[in-house]
Amino acid sequence: MSDGLITPRASALFYVVAAIGVALAAWLARTELTEKSAATAALVTALVFAMQMIDVPVLPGVSGHVLGGAVAALLLGPFAAALCLTFVLTVQAFLFADGGLTTLGANTTVMALVGVAGGYGTAVALRAYLASRDTAHRDTAHRDTWSPTAGTFTVAFTAGCASVFAAVTGFVVVYALSGAAHMPLSTLAYLYGVHAPVALLEGLVTGAVVVAATGAAHTRLVTALGVAAFGVAGVLSTLAVSTFTAETPDALEAATLRGCDITQTSPTGDCMARGVREHRLAGSALADYRVGGQEGSTGAAGAIGVLATIAVAGTGFRALTRRRESVVHFELPR
Repeated sequence: MSDGLITPRASALFYVVAAIGVALAAWLARTELTEKSAATAALVTALVFAMQMIDVPVLPGVSGHVLGGAVAALLLGPFAAALCLTFVLTVQAFLFADGGLTTLGANTTVMALVGVAGGYGTAVALRAYLASRDTAHRDTAHRDTWSPTAGTFTVAFTAGCASVFAAVTGFVVVYALSGAAHMPLSTLAYLYGVHAPVALLEGLVTGAVVVAATGAAHTRLVTALGVAAFGVAGVLSTLAVSTFTAETPDALEAATLRGCDITQTSPTGDCMARGVREHRLAGSALADYRVGGQEGSTGAAGAIGVLATIAVAGTGFRALTRRRESVVHFELPR
């Protein structure tokens, strides 16, 4: 959400909601983190940042990117994942002028709290169903023929898809409570419809990442996460920009622009984005993921962003780390 998409009162309200939610997540994340896992959590955060840089066409005239909430939740646990997304959104807003400063609380509520909760909750529920199904069929002729990898992918894929629709629902609630403008039913249907391919993308990426990470030794996992984060942000982001040259709005922006007449100074009618204004840091050195606004510098900006995210997340996670070896986390299906 950009600055001005919701009212100032709603922005203040959801800063409070986000602060309470993130504070609770930080308190509970201490049961998920150790000194050893704090480094992994920082690198997962960097990977989520990198994945969010890649915008790809999902429909004609609409682009989309991975949110990463389900990936973080399944690798780190739900509370550390909420912090992970919070760190990413903060770095994006203040370093890259991506996401409004006034709407940072609302964005955190929708993506870091609602999106993560939706994805993780779905994973837990599906895993419980698969476990009960396996138990019921264990001594019958209808044995479960799924491999552990297939089960893991299914849970992660479904969680990824669910996290997107949970975040979309969170946005609908936030926007409705703000009272900024009317949301027609046609726009509501379009909002969910245009996010369907984004959810599919999220599910596929979540499944692939979680399957690849399952069972990996700590050193190997940390190395892979670091290489992947820098590779995606530093290389794939540049390829994506050069391949998809047309600047198309993402799914949320496309929905909020419906009914807007861009030739008008002050759009009216059903335009949800009537109050949107330019980011206050739009002229900063790394705005729009470019170094000094230079073409072809997306990869360099991405690499800087990965380093900044690791620094911010690493500091945050280590501050919460308890000096003990017991870790509470999501157990993947076997």
